[in-house]
Amino acid sequence: MVGNQAPLFALKDTGGRTVKLSDFSGKVVAIDFWATWCGPCRESTADLEKLYRKYRDRGVVILGISMDSGGGAVQKVKDFAEKNNLTYLMLMDDGKASASYAVYNVPATYILDRNHVIVKIYKGYMTGLGEKMGGQIEQLL
Repeated sequence: MVGNQAPLFALKDTGGRTVKLSDFSGKVVAIDFWATWCGPCRESTADLEKLYRKYRDRGVVILGISMDSGGGAVQKVKDFAEKNNLTYLMLMDDGKASASYAVYNVPATYILDRNHVIVKIYKGYMTGLGEKMGGQIEQLL
């Protein structure tokens, strides 16, 4: 998938608003597929938040796409984000978005350039993920 145009999606955020990848045209985007039930995913949200705070004023968007499902999924994600002071955008996967990105395990993080071409994929959690992603983002700015 690296080198390919990122698949488009339109997903609901935790407030019920529809958010499209195309809303962030011309911006570097990091998409993190994750879930509240995934320990490594929860760990990586702190790194993603630090990156978001560092780069948001430079045209970088971070989208957390939660793969939580079931009746209370939206509230679980809202509660987790609030408890952990996460300010980047949280979206709810519809099953189609994760499938179009071939996500079979979480976390899976995709870095897109300003034209929304996939330039890097991080599968699974790794120590220092934030630093690695920061270096990648710097190259794209």
